[in-house]
Amino acid sequence: MEMTRNRPVPGLTFGVSLLVLALAAGCSSSEGPPASQDGGPPDTGAPDAGDGGTGPTPATCLPANSNERIPLRHAATREPVFETFGNLRARVDTQCGTCHKAPEIRGGFQYTSSHAGLRDAAASMARMATQGAMPPLPTPDQLKQAVALGQALSSWLAQGAPEGSFEVREEGSSDGGVAVARDVGEAMTDLGHCIPGSEPLGRDPQKDAWFAQLTALPRLLSETDTGIVTFDARTLAQHGTVAFTPTYPLFSDHAKKLRQVHVPAGSAIRYEPSTQRFEIPPNTRFYKTFFKPVKDAQGRVGYRKIETRLIVVRQPWQDSLFGTYLWNEDETVAELHDLRYRDSSSFSDRVLVYRTDEATGTTRNYAIPGRHRCIDCHTGSEGRNFVLGFTPLQLNRRPAGEGGVDATASVLPDELSQVDRMIQYGILTGIRSSADLPKLETYGSKRPRNLQELEMQGYFIGNCAQCHNPEGFAVQSNPAIASLDFSAGGILYQFPPSLKESNGLRPYVHLGVTDFAADLRSPAPASTLFQRVARDTDERIIHMPANVPGQDCRAALLVARWIASLDWPRDNGLSQEQKEAQRQERLRQAELAVRDTCQDPPDVRWVSEDFTDKVPYEPRNPHWASRIGTPPFDHLTRYPITQEHEALARQRIPTNFWIPKPGCRFESNAPPPPSIEPWMKDALGNPKQPWGELYYATPGAVVFQGICANCHGRAGDGQSGAAKTLVALNGSRVANLVKGLGGTSSTGEPHVAMFERVLGPLGGARYLAWMASGGTTVTFTPEFMQAWIKYGDVDIDFSPRETDWGKWGANMLGAARGACDLVRAGKFGTGSSEPPSGNPNALGGATLWKRVCTLDNPLTPDIEAGTDDAAVAEWLQRAQFNAGVMAYFYLRDELSQGRIALLRSECTKR
Repeated sequence: MEMTRNRPVPGLTFGVSLLVLALAAGCSSSEGPPASQDGGPPDTGAPDAGDGGTGPTPATCLPANSNERIPLRHAATREPVFETFGNLRARVDTQCGTCHKAPEIRGGFQYTSSHAGLRDAAASMARMATQGAMPPLPTPDQLKQAVALGQALSSWLAQGAPEGSFEVREEGSSDGGVAVARDVGEAMTDLGHCIPGSEPLGRDPQKDAWFAQLTALPRLLSETDTGIVTFDARTLAQHGTVAFTPTYPLFSDHAKKLRQVHVPAGSAIRYEPSTQRFEIPPNTRFYKTFFKPVKDAQGRVGYRKIETRLIVVRQPWQDSLFGTYLWNEDETVAELHDLRYRDSSSFSDRVLVYRTDEATGTTRNYAIPGRHRCIDCHTGSEGRNFVLGFTPLQLNRRPAGEGGVDATASVLPDELSQVDRMIQYGILTGIRSSADLPKLETYGSKRPRNLQELEMQGYFIGNCAQCHNPEGFAVQSNPAIASLDFSAGGILYQFPPSLKESNGLRPYVHLGVTDFAADLRSPAPASTLFQRVARDTDERIIHMPANVPGQDCRAALLVARWIASLDWPRDNGLSQEQKEAQRQERLRQAELAVRDTCQDPPDVRWVSEDFTDKVPYEPRNPHWASRIGTPPFDHLTRYPITQEHEALARQRIPTNFWIPKPGCRFESNAPPPPSIEPWMKDALGNPKQPWGELYYATPGAVVFQGICANCHGRAGDGQSGAAKTLVALNGSRVANLVKGLGGTSSTGEPHVAMFERVLGPLGGARYLAWMASGGTTVTFTPEFMQAWIKYGDVDIDFSPRETDWGKWGANMLGAARGACDLVRAGKFGTGSSEPPSGNPNALGGATLWKRVCTLDNPLTPDIEAGTDDAAVAEWLQRAQFNAGVMAYFYLRDELSQGRIALLRSECTKR
């Protein structure tokens, strides 16, 4: 059974930007010519309140009564900045020369600082600097210097690479544009500057038709929905666009946000009571504009428009268009962000720098996540529609202290009435009022233990559930953590304190620490959930929430208070009054510890992620031709790869039973397998489950999904939590195996052909085995391997003990070596403690793994007994090689064709 990999989203950008503030674009009406001569959007004109083409017009637009006020900055114009080529060259040499100026060639990149040499290298250098990728793991100040250099290089190239002086221009500073009206800007809130009356909204059918035929987003935000850059809520309502706010918002480095929705004329968002979800019609548009505070020369604080994100909903959700528009510095134009990845696809991570104080010139970094991060998060959208933040739970605003809302918050009438208002607008159907929508505290069959658990669930809805749910990135890339479903109705209510990480070593919640306050202050707190939100990335964890810059101290406080609120074993035997006193003391300690140890950083540090490969393809380790076949890798050419390897890699072998779920159907009268193994039967000799529920796997899929996918992702695209941890930890970049090793050049030649010319047939398999057994330049510590190589639902077994990773080798195929070592000793899947067996549920995989480990590699009595160390080492080396070959065939024949083998927990995808 297989599933098709999500195809690339054909849209453009989407991320977190940073630079500009004002508004552009005129107001359009449906009366203008249907389209411009070049096929662009319909021409725009001034809105006419009586225009029948726009439909009903709201009669009133009362001042917004919302708590989050966003008075816009009085746009300032930057004084021109000039640079000379001589100074530019000196800046390049200072920042880049140590690693990349000839004869240095760190990371395969080199430049010369002559005029011609710098001109040839400038585009690549500007891209890397602007992404925040160079220098590696930069400090906030280094980021600012790199961004400034990237901007100067881009300006120099854009002006013809002069040898004299040139102007350093802000990107996207196009002529023209529109500034927000002063009265609109002064009254701005997260619901706009005013609230349109309750009448049905106006319409914009020509724009709707234009959006329906788009295959990519336009270059300028002003070309999208009519009036969107005016921020005038009345104008926008006349054309069918209104604002909304979520109950449980995403943390975004303390940015303020304006969210708007436009439903195409004749359509509505329908609430489905049976699923408790919204059904969003195709080509519905969602806008989200980010604002950051800026103090002007007079000391007045106003908010600067930095970026506007746009999603155009399509079905299936993989076809949705999405992108990020960056505002220029005077805030009159927003242009589509399209800084490219290493493989020239759009759009990558980006770092911008904006002024926070116009009098002093103080600046702050602003990070813009790239396309892959957007997909990572939005893949797990509740409605399977790529939309976050517009769900029944999110739209149904709650008063302070209710439904997990912060008790200290101020939630005002226009926020509380938004659902009923949208029903009256005609945007929502299927409900009579907000009372028909679900509530977080009663969602699902379980109930929160206490207020602290409810509050934490509320935070997790907006910041964690998009990844930690059955369809989310975290689970799809690492099924070992499938139990951590943080969506409503998931695992958080009545969370089991005994639950440990999938390697069984560390608890998510530790209720046995001797000194709770000291543990919260320690560099590595005992509770993994707290460590993830309160500490930076290390070898075992990646900081959460993912893909978000800055430090959210509220997250640390909520998790610390939740842990404090639970029933601690040491309180057993105390009276209820004594237990409550202990609980209150822990809550007090949690407040103090977080206050003392968590501070909002003065600036943002951002680690760029780019898991793409250069075009044309270049192997990650350029020394492969001289290393493969020579000690200590001489065995890689000595061992044959036969037809038996290829046949075994594809053979379907029963390894377990499917995990039945509602909606899954299996053959009711399936015959038994040709060979019935003991693990298939219960104590009475009957099948543990019907034979139709027997799960079959191929060795290629098991090796790849049990080992390679932990870093390279189940789709082989380099997208995984482990990959993010590595790049944040030491700058190492995990390969995209599907488009790299398993890809094809522009001429149609497979990339593996270069290896076959040197290493012979199936040379790509030998290269993969080499990289996975020591050829990579990435350093894998035993601590990293222990934390990130996990089996989950895959029928693989290896020791969870850290010392064994040193014995087997802390590299990718070290896990295969460990599995074969258990096979050798007859301990695979037994739960034995010596040698340690980490996955006692992998009993059915023992047959599969024995066939992999022993292919052309007989298991003799001496090797089984371990009496001949040299023979055991040779046997394990060849077994490890066999496993690498299995993974190669799965990559070549399945993943590179877009097919991902199903795990036994995925019967709903059969």
